[in-house]
Amino acid sequence: MLKNVISIIPGTVELSYGTPYLLSLNLSKELTALVWLAGPLSEADTLLGHELIGAWSDKCTSKLGRRRPFIIIGSVLVCISLFCVGYAKEISRLLTSDEDNEARNNKLAIAIAVSSFYFLDFCLNAVQACCRSLFLDVFPISQQDTANAFGSNLGNLTNVFGYFIGYLDLVKYLPMLGNSQMGALCIAGILVFALSMTVTCLSVQEIPLSADAIVKTDEPWYQVFVYIWYALRRLPPSVQKLCNAQFFAWMGWFPFLFYSTTWVSEIYFEAHQPERWDEGTRAGSFALLMYAIVSAVAGTILPMLTNHGFLSLKNTYTLSHTVFATAMLLTFFIHSVVGATLLLGLVGVSWATTMWIPFALIGEYLVIEQQRKSQHLLQQRSSYAAMDGETSSSSSSPSSVVSSSSRTRVEEDEERGQLLVAAVDDTMDAGMVLGVHNMYVVFPQFAVAIIAALIFSVANAVQQTESPVDDERGNWGVPWVLRFGGMMAIMAIVLSRRVVDVDLNNKR
Repeated sequence: MLKNVISIIPGTVELSYGTPYLLSLNLSKELTALVWLAGPLSEADTLLGHELIGAWSDKCTSKLGRRRPFIIIGSVLVCISLFCVGYAKEISRLLTSDEDNEARNNKLAIAIAVSSFYFLDFCLNAVQACCRSLFLDVFPISQQDTANAFGSNLGNLTNVFGYFIGYLDLVKYLPMLGNSQMGALCIAGILVFALSMTVTCLSVQEIPLSADAIVKTDEPWYQVFVYIWYALRRLPPSVQKLCNAQFFAWMGWFPFLFYSTTWVSEIYFEAHQPERWDEGTRAGSFALLMYAIVSAVAGTILPMLTNHGFLSLKNTYTLSHTVFATAMLLTFFIHSVVGATLLLGLVGVSWATTMWIPFALIGEYLVIEQQRKSQHLLQQRSSYAAMDGETSSSSSSPSSVVSSSSRTRVEEDEERGQLLVAAVDDTMDAGMVLGVHNMYVVFPQFAVAIIAALIFSVANAVQQTESPVDDERGNWGVPWVLRFGGMMAIMAIVLSRRVVDVDLNNKR
């Protein structure tokens, strides 16, 4: 669980500081938006990587367990990616050995930073896929909701820590971490991430999967893709309804995650000279720190309200989308850093539920679905046992006994075989279901990247028309990207009312 939480640290670096950092390398906003599109396209992580990791780990027979081998390998690659992101400029100078050619060094630094962000996204999703599966593997049914709520709370506290570190002037207070804010932040993230990896891998008791437990078949190499396609088409209705709401919810969240820091920074630079990007970024970091603190408090209070029946998971889920949509549309009226900070703090309430309720609901849905299938299988077996008793006492002659028994046995064998196939076909591992859910979370990144690039292009054209002075960092396009996210959240509000609720009190 600790690993699942601390994996938020690299994600915080990527989502909150990625856009300002790329802009500081003189990458345009249009291209910066497309970076977040090219990442999932080139990795194939957004399409299949998360799902393949989930499917492969479900069948892993390593002595370390099913999830830990993937967690260890993915974590090492995450640390390497973070280092390359934070020291892209230094690496480019080392590779070119041409300090006088600043333009060439800058282009290479952009290439290193962008490619490292791509690889970071791929590895981080792989780690998170396995960590999410650990929740369903390790905790018993009765503790699923509690485990997800506790994990969400730790994640919120981790966000507080990450944004607090980002708010500090690390170059001033911790010069041994690096000579730039981004480099020092990445080194701090690596240290915390590596520590959490060690603690988790040593403390989590995972039961290795026996090779005998895997049904050996002569399946072709592409069978896992067929498995993924099958899972997409045969999701339980309750999971499908939640995924539909999640799709539009993350259409709203991605604009916020990628551009909220940039929005606060641009408001800051309206009253200050934009000589150093890290000054404005720290202003954005402070706003996100308030957002993380509110999220941590809400993540502690809301589960208690739902556990005692004051709010249902479904109503809380809808309320979170309502708060988020309202906050994003309020950007029409916010023109100060103080106002932006208060607004981001309000969004913390929604983020607390986003990191908790969907995964808690999926865990409950899978448990209910498995119980339903088990009951159905027992009923079928009982009916076959009754049929066996009737058959043994119904025949009057030896010849009819042989004939009737033969026909009955053949029919029963066929029916039992069909039942066994159906039972196997209806079974979906936790890793695969979470992988399919992740597709509904990350697919919006494609649409958001394209739409954000279009909004920035229109904004830039309008700014160039109104003023011939190049005002690339003008505060026009980013607010509209956030408002687009608010409109998508309204769609999530509507779809969230179709989500199947779970009565936690009856379970207890």
